[in-house]
Amino acid sequence: MAERRLSDDALNEVSGGAAGQMTVIGYARVITTNLNIRSAASKNSSFLGQTNAPDQHNVYQIVQNEGFIWYMIDVNKWIANDGTWVKFISK
Repeated sequence: MAERRLSDDALNEVSGGAAGQMTVIGYARVITTNLNIRSAASKNSSFLGQTNAPDQHNVYQIVQNEGFIWYMIDVNKWIANDGTWVKFISK
């Protein structure tokens, strides 16, 4: 399944001014252990590390891919949510 955006509204967009600046659109509160951090919004992308409850990350973009909701938590750093691993908090 190809990566697709959830919608066209600001919740799913990376925005900001100069290069390197991104706008926080919400927060991802991790509610599980050993949640993988990946280099792209795909379970086949490079493994970068893990995050655990009660970690909370800024979210800059949201996409849906491979049956998961993916949150971009930094440049080239993504975490997946199956609906039970992460609680998204709108800004």
